[in-house]
Amino acid sequence: MIIKSEHFSLVTDEEILRNYYADKRLWQGIPSIALSRGGRIFVTFYSGGWCEDIGNVSFIIASDDDGATFSEPIVAAVPDSEHRTYDACLWLDPFGRLWYIFNLMPDHAAWASICDDPDADELVWSEPRIIGFDLMINKPIVLTTGEWLFPSAVWRRGMIVRGNPKLETKQPERGVFVFKTSDNGKTFTKHSHIVIPQVDFEEPMMLEQQDGMIRMLVRTTYGIGETYSYDRGKTWCPSFRSEIKGPASRFHITRLSSGRVMLINHWEFKNRDNLTVFLSEDDGVTWKYRLLLDERNEVSYPDAQEHNGFIYIVYDRERGDVKRTLDEVYGDAREILMAKVTEEDIIVGKPVNPQSRLKVIVNKLGEYHGDEPNPFFEIDRCADNAEAARMLAANFAKGDIPIKLFDTFPVKCANIRKVDTIRLDELIEEYEKTDGISIALIEQMIAIIRLSNGENSDFAPIINHIKAVVEDGLAEDISVNEISQRVGISRFYMAHLFKKHTGTTVSDYKNELKLTRAKRLLISGDTKISDIAFTCGFGSSSYFSKKFLECEGLTPGEYRKLHR
Repeated sequence: MIIKSEHFSLVTDEEILRNYYADKRLWQGIPSIALSRGGRIFVTFYSGGWCEDIGNVSFIIASDDDGATFSEPIVAAVPDSEHRTYDACLWLDPFGRLWYIFNLMPDHAAWASICDDPDADELVWSEPRIIGFDLMINKPIVLTTGEWLFPSAVWRRGMIVRGNPKLETKQPERGVFVFKTSDNGKTFTKHSHIVIPQVDFEEPMMLEQQDGMIRMLVRTTYGIGETYSYDRGKTWCPSFRSEIKGPASRFHITRLSSGRVMLINHWEFKNRDNLTVFLSEDDGVTWKYRLLLDERNEVSYPDAQEHNGFIYIVYDRERGDVKRTLDEVYGDAREILMAKVTEEDIIVGKPVNPQSRLKVIVNKLGEYHGDEPNPFFEIDRCADNAEAARMLAANFAKGDIPIKLFDTFPVKCANIRKVDTIRLDELIEEYEKTDGISIALIEQMIAIIRLSNGENSDFAPIINHIKAVVEDGLAEDISVNEISQRVGISRFYMAHLFKKHTGTTVSDYKNELKLTRAKRLLISGDTKISDIAFTCGFGSSSYFSKKFLECEGLTPGEYRKLHR
């Protein structure tokens, strides 16, 4: 079967699906799970050649032996050469139908195809159709009043892939959306729109509480944000920081058939580690019981479904994306894993049911036998700078090339000051002013960067130096240019390096540091607000009050009274 849409095809043809078997994939992640009424396990995730980029493919694998073995892909949403399908979600609706929800970009939309009988020997999928804006990554909920609510998001900074602004969503509104269907999925309407402050990639989930209110949890830059609806999802109260902590990653929350609320999240985490399942007996106010699923690092993105007294949980580990060489890729586990537990296991804190299992491998990637996945390989190996420049120009858009230079030719931390930073910045500025792609300028930039003599993965000393300079210059509101001069590296390379290894920009780090210092001064003493403004580099008390109100929703004075 091949169902063609404008920019992708839904495929069950085995010959085509062979292109997406495990040995043709370098990385994988972001899974979802569903079980049919007969117990067939379906797991979806997406994958591709080198990283999360155009060409990624979402697909489903299945197991008929309770997870002992899993198939290769049985259906895939295969994009054309200018799109990708990603962040899929599986859901078994109240009629036992299996929903395969996947997202397409560019031409951003959430699509769905439905299998009416997921226990059949031969699965039949409906023609895919759009059911909402840009991105649906988490399961919908069925209200006690009968409606189905589907959470979606249009990311604040756009659905950008590899920094290409041309791939941003055209949807004018950004934030979290709720789509409602009152006719069991035949038609959908936009039910509500919520803007959550301090978000990066919104990945909302909802829970109907016993009193009828709907609770929404959203991934944010600080962890998890929260809001409530008192009118069945039509309107939402102002969001606030949830008491549920998280490392800015997806979580899972749902109500079990027993009435307890289950949460899968990270516990006492340093990064994305200690993935744990929790149970609440007071409607999610407290979490009395917990069971550690996986203590290892880079375990993330849980999804779950309850079936016949067991809870099936799927998650990923060490995806293998954003790597430069095959050796680096092979150094990651690149696993999709599953746990099968009971509520009793969670209450006791360890598996006690003889059928319970942890860390079951659903899919693990091995040696890659696909096409050359990454132009960085050939460019990096190219000894001739002019030829390397031509290869960069052939593979990337004009605006991407300065960033790709640093990705392709990383600089050793020990040798970072060998780079002629002044000349490199001049060349980048000159390049950005040109009408087209200048091979000559790219060649000169490559020559300067290559003087650093290779890569060293330990960038901690230079990152720490940047942070120290920012902290020392906080009161004077030191500029990015001045920071790069004091550190002694190119400001373009500093920006790239800091973002890559911290996840934030130098400017955002500086602004967050200013607010953090100001908050500590506000609640720990009687320093005048005007003095705090100057001490923390805001320049004036009026500007300080304005920025504080924008970020916190309170004036500095109100914040001081609240937290004293």
